[in-house]
Parts: sequence; structure tokens; C-alpha cells
Amino acid sequence: MIYQKLHMQEKGGSHMKARIIGIEEINFKNQVGEVISGTNIFIAYENPNTEGLRCDKVFLKEEINLPADVRPNELVEIYFNMRGKAEKVEKISK
Repeated sequence: MIYQKLHMQEKGGSHMKARIIGIEEINFKNQVGEVISGTNIFIAYENPNTEGLRCDKVFLKEEINLPADVRPNELVEIYFNMRGKAEKVEKISK
């Protein structure tokens, strides 16, 4: 079962529970020559405005570690800063 979307935290950020459906390591140069490295995680979660599940991609900067034991089809808690950027991912124990 997938859980609810975003919940507000005390510091103004938010977090959500989601199921990992894909993981993609990325490393490329953008149009101005900057190296972009990190991980895209593809997630599914319940949304009150969606029949079924909603799917999104979340980018994790290189310094944000996805727990090494997280695999597709596992539940995670994703924490976001006030600007909506992911800052932490934790595996949810069953």
C-alpha cells in the first residue's frame, strides 16, 4: 500500500512516504559545462486528486545518499526543504 503525499514539518519543509519504482544514477554536463551528478528516483504514491497512484521523479544531489539497501518496490520517507528540493531519504522498515 502506498501512503499519503506531503505533510508539513516544523521547519517549513515537508516529507512524504512513497514506493520506489526505479533508480537511475546520472552524470552529465549541462549546456554551460557544469557537471551534474546524482540519482533520479522514480516514485509512486497516493494523491487525493488522482485515481490510482501518482508517479513522479525526484532528483537527489550527489551529496544526498539513497540508503544502500533500498531497492525498487520498497517504501521510503523523502524529506524536502522549504524550496521543495529533496534533502534526505530513509528506508521505511516493514
